[in-house]
Amino acid sequence: MKYKIFTNANAPYEGKKIAIDINEVKSIFEDVTKSDEGKYTTLWSKNNAWTVQEDFDTVMKIIGDIA
Repeated sequence: MKYKIFTNANAPYEGKKIAIDINEVKSIFEDVTKSDEGKYTTLWSKNNAWTVQEDFDTVMKIIGDIA
């Protein structure tokens, strides 16, 4: 497991830190459904999806070595 810290964008934990095992992430995409609220990014795995407040470029920088 390899956890990275992001800022949760979903209620009721919006604004709180969330640790995501990036080894489980299969896809990362900019969430266009939240475009009126700013840029959000979704990290998707087979069993879950997380929407974070960081923009796509920031997520890629946080992930770093697998980007």
